[in-house]
Amino acid sequence: MPYGFLINSSRGNSRLGYLRNMRLNRKQKKDLLFFIVPLILFQVNELIKADVQIPVLGYVLRCHFNDYLGGISFAAYLNFILSLSNWTSFQLTKIQHFLIAGLLCGICWELITPLFIQSSTGDFWDVIAYILGMLTYWFFSEVLVFK
Repeated sequence: MPYGFLINSSRGNSRLGYLRNMRLNRKQKKDLLFFIVPLILFQVNELIKADVQIPVLGYVLRCHFNDYLGGISFAAYLNFILSLSNWTSFQLTKIQHFLIAGLLCGICWELITPLFIQSSTGDFWDVIAYILGMLTYWFFSEVLVFK
């Protein structure tokens, strides 16, 4: 069985033994929260954005809000995965890390992706949305929540 490491458990012979014994620290739990909440807000936005009639708000919800949420969620996901790996020192912690990560995401998704996927379009304001999302994660995680 290729998943043998999941079988051995201190609580007996269980396929979920490894997962059951895995304990998340406070920051990892908050990273999961910062990953999941934007995904939920994304789904809510997908349901309501077409019906919003307020001009500026409707435009932001339809064109840029999901990219902003993606910046938050991606930063949390990246830090969570790195916290579980041997590369914990590569976690995003400083504001410069978040600015660079947001810019790199924007370059990949708004400049490079449209070269390969015809239905994709590049938008400068989406790059700003990714960066603002990353900075929102930084603000809440490093300035307010985790200290």
